Amino acid sequence: MKYLLFIYPCDETWDPEINNLDIAEELMPIVKSDDIKFVYGDNHTIFHFDSDMCQPELTIFLDLVKNNQPADFMYFLVQNTKEVSSNMVPEHLDHLMTIKNKRGRKPKNPIKNIFIHKIPGTHTGKNYQDLHNETNLFYQNNVCNLTLDEILDKIVDQGMDSLSRAEKDKLDQYSKEK
Repeated sequence: MKYLLFIYPCDETWDPEINNLDIAEELMPIVKSDDIKFVYGDNHTIFHFDSDMCQPELTIFLDLVKNNQPADFMYFLVQNTKEVSSNMVPEHLDHLMTIKNKRGRKPKNPIKNIFIHKIPGTHTGKNYQDLHNETNLFYQNNVCNLTLDEILDKIVDQGMDSLSRAEKDKLDQYSKEK
């Protein structure tokens, strides 16, 4: 069954690039083919994918995914219909709604087939190099080997916005310890 999953962030910690990749990676094991697409903006994401799960099972799965995310969000899940209406940019809507009906074997390494930027604000699974770059960025944002002094120096030199999520988490951890 094909599904449309609408995600709406509930707090300021939502980072569209990072959180959308997190959610897509968690969806990959339940996706029927290697094709998962999404379009996003600052305050929403729409995923389109095909899964063998029925909607009640998928709802339970999504609740687990939601609980694993650092940023809070709401979701709205519907089975995809053939007829849709939207005021979305036509290229984005065409991109989102075209999922190939590849039934059968899964890719050997589903992680390498997650995303490539095609149209600004859209993603589809295919290009290994782009995935590698995004995965490296993802892990850089989730692992912090800096000391407190190095984090503070970075804030002085580059500003608070230059900190990765992991660096901000480590800074919060230091502040709670003192």
